[in-house]
Amino acid sequence: MVKDRSFGDRGTGFTPRKKKEFGRGSRWCKRCGDYTALIQKYDLHLCRRCFREVASSLGFRKNG
Repeated sequence: MVKDRSFGDRGTGFTPRKKKEFGRGSRWCKRCGDYTALIQKYDLHLCRRCFREVASSLGFRKNG
């Protein structure tokens, strides 16, 4: 389930936040919507937890 990423008023009356262009809050995991520990290499855009779950199906394997 992906989180809502809209930047408009969500019925709470607060002013919309500024869209982030760079930094931690500008990118999120495609699978779960989390912001932490994002793996961007090879355009994966997955957090580390999701990457560990799907890495073998993507063709990655452990060495060592």
